[in-house]
Amino acid sequence: MSTQTSPALAEYPTRYYAAWNGRDIAALEKIVAPEFSWIDPLLPAELTEYEGARQFFQGAWQGFPDIAFEPIGEPLVDEAGGRVAGEWRMTGTHTGENFPPGAPATGKPFDVKGTDVWTIGEDGRATAIRAYYDSATLARQLGLA
Repeated sequence: MSTQTSPALAEYPTRYYAAWNGRDIAALEKIVAPEFSWIDPLLPAELTEYEGARQFFQGAWQGFPDIAFEPIGEPLVDEAGGRVAGEWRMTGTHTGENFPPGAPATGKPFDVKGTDVWTIGEDGRATAIRAYYDSATLARQLGLA
């Protein structure tokens, strides 16, 4: 059982989106615990260490220099489970090479909605990140499918 309060859990998505939108690689260790599990449709495998997470951030920023996350509504909080879910809108333009891995830049914009579910440890950092969105829709918008 978590001792995180609803307000502490509810503010987590704001910090997470700020790291993405601010291109703040230094924030990684402030928002993700040293031991974590991160699963995202664009990842070829689960991430479990900081170096992989850094590469994911930097690859996304290189492939989509204008990527932005906009929260939709208020986060949903599971205080007893130490989890919070946030729906978002992700937009950007595919102007960089090799993200997704091996993909040439298409120059096409994308606009995809999804949800992340974070499990938050006692120190306020994520121990698990689960991203849910339709990667086929993203690939079609980018002209990759």
